[in-house]
Amino acid sequence: MRQIRQDRRGVSPMGRCRWTAGALLLAVAVAGAADADERLVLGRRLVMRNPNPDDATRRSVSLRAVERRSADPVVGDPTLPLGGGGAVLEVAALGGTPSWQTFGLAQGTRADGDPFWSTAGEGFAYADPDGEQGPVASVLLQRTARGLLRLSIKITGKHGVVDVVPPNAGSEGFAALTLSGGDRYCAGFGPDAEQRNRGAQLWSVRNAPAERCGPLPLAAGDFLALSYNVAGLPEGISGSHPATNTPLISPKLNGFDLVVVQESWQTPDPNPLAPLRVYHELLVADATHAYKSLPLPLPLGNDPSRPSAQVSDGINVLSRFPFSGVRHQPWTTCWETAADCLAMKGFMVARTTIAPGVTIDVYTLHMEAGSAPQDDTARDNGVTQLAAFINAYSAGNAIIVGGDFNLHTDSEPDATQFQRLLTETGLSDVCAALACPQPERIDKWLFRSNAAIAITPLSWQFETALFQDDQGEPLSDHDALAVRFGWALLP
Repeated sequence: MRQIRQDRRGVSPMGRCRWTAGALLLAVAVAGAADADERLVLGRRLVMRNPNPDDATRRSVSLRAVERRSADPVVGDPTLPLGGGGAVLEVAALGGTPSWQTFGLAQGTRADGDPFWSTAGEGFAYADPDGEQGPVASVLLQRTARGLLRLSIKITGKHGVVDVVPPNAGSEGFAALTLSGGDRYCAGFGPDAEQRNRGAQLWSVRNAPAERCGPLPLAAGDFLALSYNVAGLPEGISGSHPATNTPLISPKLNGFDLVVVQESWQTPDPNPLAPLRVYHELLVADATHAYKSLPLPLPLGNDPSRPSAQVSDGINVLSRFPFSGVRHQPWTTCWETAADCLAMKGFMVARTTIAPGVTIDVYTLHMEAGSAPQDDTARDNGVTQLAAFINAYSAGNAIIVGGDFNLHTDSEPDATQFQRLLTETGLSDVCAALACPQPERIDKWLFRSNAAIAITPLSWQFETALFQDDQGEPLSDHDALAVRFGWALLP
């Protein structure tokens, strides 16, 4: 909605992994979020089967953990709707050929009309018997009135890719479940448990003598992130040609591990706007990312907090890494200069597990457009709102923030507002860290490390040449900004 200044001037998988003994020695167990506790549950049985290495559909994993007279509560709520719920499951097997895998277990409605996540006494149950979301068939985390805390998991290769397999021979293994907005529940087995190894076909370990979790498989890594305002307003209103360009953008997103997009809305079904439409369903049609956020529905003038709004925030995430705890926050103020009050613009966050035990809060935003004094005030209010949210929801967490900031940092009051955001949140600008050649551009990435995870930007680049059509014309009125982030666990 607010185009880049250059436009106005005419300028235009994660899965199985092997690692060295040195990396294992460097690995440390950390909680994914500073406000989440790690709760240990006594492991009773962990079984990994791979009876035919040439037939991955026969792979399976099952876990049972029971803690009697546990004082630990069940903290979190995966049943929350609209991306706010869900959980992340991690499974690891260490030994001769170690492997690990993470699974995003989103909330939603199955084909039979039942939810994936439901309450189960003092706890929660996940059920996906037909594999609609992947290979995790069931999860139960429950605390009984007598203080018994149990965790059980069933995973089958019949319904999706299972990369974690018998470690041939095994030494350690664990499974951990992190609830949306809550704690991490982990059951682990070490060399002191009863183990049965049958080569690459079977690993069974039973009766852990004490609570434990396990060392994390990776100590460092990197991922490629993209922020892109895709100009997905209806054809004729958009600053681009989304009906033609959105299908071209979709497969080009597959070269990136993590994508945050702005101005991308889902067409309602039925569509009261017809023949007008929006294009998010086309944007994700050829994107192979396993995890995609659920677009907010269009308010169409029915949101009492902003009756003028016809569309929602238009911000979404596509990820190769599982995430949960999605939160959308609209800006509390808007101004009519750039038609901002016709949208519920704001920001969102997704708590994203980059690797087992490595969780980063990923934010994306679309700030107020326009150049009137009232727009400056609205953006300043947005900075205050975003900083307050980050300091509360992501206190002590590692963070990256990508989006359309609509702040030209070579002029005032934008430069002061941007600096205030950095100062009040402890965030750093990737462009400044890498001495990029165009610090004034309004599409930006920010980052922040914490006491457990170091985040380091490794590269910064506008992917102008990639996101063009066959005639060399850009596919949006914004360029897509790619940043490669490195991460490392800190001792």
